Amino acid sequence: MKRRWAFAIIAVLALAVFAPALLRNEVFSIRDHGDYFQPLRWFTANELRQGRLPLWNAYSASGEPWLANPQTGVFYPPAWIFVVLPFTAAYTLYLLIHVVLLGCGGYLLFARLTRPGGAALAAALTLTFCGPVMSLLDVSNNLTTFAWLPLILWCALAGVSARASAVAIAMSFLAGEPFFAAVGALLFAVVRRRGVRDLIDVALTSFALSSIQLLPFLSMVAGSDRANGGVPRATMFSDSMPLADWFRIVIPPNLGANPLDARLGQHFILIVYVGMLTLAFALIGVIAGRKRAIGWVSLIIICVLVGVGDRLTPLAEILARLPVTLFRYPARVVPLAVLAICVLAAIGCDRVIPRRWQFAVAVVMFADVVLQIQPLLITSKFNLHRVPYATSIGRDAKILRIDQPAVFDRDGWISGYLNLYDRRFDASTPAPLFSQRYAAYVQSIQTRRDRAAIDALSVGYILAPRALAVFQPVAAHEGIAVHRNPTGFPLAFCRDDLTHRITAVKSLAFTPSSVFIDVDMPADGEVILTQRAEPGWHATVDGREATPQGISLFRGVHVARGSHAIKWSYRPLPLFIGVILSFAALVRLLLSKWFVKRSGRINFLRTSRRNA
Repeated sequence: MKRRWAFAIIAVLALAVFAPALLRNEVFSIRDHGDYFQPLRWFTANELRQGRLPLWNAYSASGEPWLANPQTGVFYPPAWIFVVLPFTAAYTLYLLIHVVLLGCGGYLLFARLTRPGGAALAAALTLTFCGPVMSLLDVSNNLTTFAWLPLILWCALAGVSARASAVAIAMSFLAGEPFFAAVGALLFAVVRRRGVRDLIDVALTSFALSSIQLLPFLSMVAGSDRANGGVPRATMFSDSMPLADWFRIVIPPNLGANPLDARLGQHFILIVYVGMLTLAFALIGVIAGRKRAIGWVSLIIICVLVGVGDRLTPLAEILARLPVTLFRYPARVVPLAVLAICVLAAIGCDRVIPRRWQFAVAVVMFADVVLQIQPLLITSKFNLHRVPYATSIGRDAKILRIDQPAVFDRDGWISGYLNLYDRRFDASTPAPLFSQRYAAYVQSIQTRRDRAAIDALSVGYILAPRALAVFQPVAAHEGIAVHRNPTGFPLAFCRDDLTHRITAVKSLAFTPSSVFIDVDMPADGEVILTQRAEPGWHATVDGREATPQGISLFRGVHVARGSHAIKWSYRPLPLFIGVILSFAALVRLLLSKWFVKRSGRINFLRTSRRNA
């Protein structure tokens, strides 16, 4: 089978799987699709469409470095589809593109390890549409990064040039999931056989290409809960994969329309089914592959050991004591084990099934897995107005949640990034990492319910599962009470030096990289903005540089009596350095022989000499 025919089959089948969503003009809706990734993509694309680079999100967690979060995909070329297409179509096509990329990369890898043909196609289709991989649809940064891994491994095995390999590795990080990107780079280093110099070239080039996103991310990690042991052990090992769950890779889930299988011990991977036929071929591949199978079997064993999380105490202790906690949800390693299983299945199928029957086997294996993943493909109309409260709630003050239950109405609790649709200010964030100091501060407030601390945080709205006597109820929704806190400080306020009286500023405006404040100061004092003080923020007062004041967690400047215009500008140094490195790496690629044919360069030089 020619490569282009295999690619065409994979693309057509992927389009068939995603066709209902495209034809109905709907978006996938289970779990993190609706309240996390859709508002995240919508907010980011909206800012870019308006010509604004979204450096900062002022609306969550008292501000957070938005571009530094690789999930936003600001510098990831496939994510630019959200800027040019209607959101509903862009959301589905973005996932479709990566499913096709995964399938085609899988075919290249499997055909390299066996022979081009039906066996490699069968394994590629199983990998692409099996439960563990399609369970990543709603945590799409995991899917988009994982989609690059087979191609990265193919680059390592096929001896693809260092610079082309570096592009694939850099793209995997820019796709949004650092854990899978790091695993991909590590597997590349293990598989590659072209010497230390080649690996150094790949490492430096991929680092430089991704620096525009990587350096801001590393800077954010350094000040986050991930770098200082702030992630609780229970959180780190949440959704560990019990050994019993691994047997369910050959047991159809039989879920009906419900993607939540109560029989699983974890729910990061909603469906773990891979297929009995796939596993049978994989067992044959272990025997037939001999030495070739050792590495892939080792990868499966490592995934099983890591996946059990805190159920395996020695390994859990090692993971818990790492200086940087980039690892969470141990069940996320299941797709890596499935990749290895599919490699072995391709070897086994190629060994025992005659080539004329391999395509039929591929059809059977595809049908087997695709029937089981239907609950993961539930769709609904894209809705910008999911929050059931007036848009005024959260627009002039922050929202705080108290006693939120473990199982909750996502819309009523304004969970995830739903606050971004109407630009509501939220004291919390669903971001996978953020300031440890700030997180501890908010958690303390939620626990102690210190009224003075609530006021100082500029909290004006409180959500609780019942009416609270100390606050004024203003709205309700299915067991959720929304309260107004009239004593909360404004989002920006003046505090004079003598009486410490609090007064609101004259005007306040936010952009993704700046804050504009106009004040009429009755006396000398401080102008405080209850946005987090992070490196990279600079202040000017009436156009002149000002020295920021350390106001607890927040930002402030001291000004004299009278009217003043204050501007805060966000210019993070890591981004500036990253831009330079990425631009230099891109220029190097464009001028290299990878892009410019050697004969063309020679002819150009000869012509130049004659003209001279």
